[in-house]
Amino acid sequence: MRISRTLRTHRPTSLADGSIDLYAPTAWRKMTQHQLRYVLTLLSLFDDLTVVKTYMLFRLGGIHIEGEMVRITRDQPKSFRCWYRPAWWKHRRWFALEPWQAESMIRQFDFIDPFDGMDVRLERIRGCRAVDDILDHYPFGDYLLAEQYYQLAVSSGKPEMIERLACFLYVHTKRYGFLWLKKKEVHPNRLSLSPAEQMGTLRWFAHVKSVFAERWPHFFRRVDTDIEEMDIDLMGAMDAQIRALTEGDITKEDTVKKLPCWRALTELNEKAREAKEFHEKYDKK
Repeated sequence: MRISRTLRTHRPTSLADGSIDLYAPTAWRKMTQHQLRYVLTLLSLFDDLTVVKTYMLFRLGGIHIEGEMVRITRDQPKSFRCWYRPAWWKHRRWFALEPWQAESMIRQFDFIDPFDGMDVRLERIRGCRAVDDILDHYPFGDYLLAEQYYQLAVSSGKPEMIERLACFLYVHTKRYGFLWLKKKEVHPNRLSLSPAEQMGTLRWFAHVKSVFAERWPHFFRRVDTDIEEMDIDLMGAMDAQIRALTEGDITKEDTVKKLPCWRALTELNEKAREAKEFHEKYDKK
């Protein structure tokens, strides 16, 4: 048996040689939104990723377990009696699945292992639409606030901090003006998230930060210290970034906060690179 790559959900099919062709997503981007919510629900329920991947194999692969097969002899390997439907109107097809086969197949789901590897996001939460997936044209001021709540969420583990983070990553349409004909997108003041949505929010922003660290390595430097043990001055860090971009001119602060996130981070990265080169040059003298 094998798991083939597919974007949409397919039912298992029987091949001419008697084997079974199973279909399941092999990357985050190959999942539907329904599948993504299901996997995020599993991740919020189980700490053991092997358990998560096993559930993914049977649910996304369209496999149903009826029970353990009766072994005639003690030497006979343990197996489970499973079935699938090639189509909803067709009869069940039965087959035996041994544990080693399942263990081999769930390796296709190793892409869920890195916490910052989820390169997709839930497109809608509580009627709100997600912003740009990598925050390209996202306002820099909103990014600074989102970063604060992300750090607080990771360090404290409080769900309310994750929900505050989500408020900056999702927008809803607000109507105003005569007969409410005008409309604009605004961030919600409050969101109540399910555990799956909380997991999706954290993993999405963690991936964004990994993309930023790779693109702007001088400004985003990896720290080995456990974040829970760090005393982080979040307000001080935010003020320092704004001062670096305004160069001390407070009249430019509003303009800086409205800059596209990537443009602002590119400038901060260059300033960090120049500062590093300056210290390396003159510290040796």
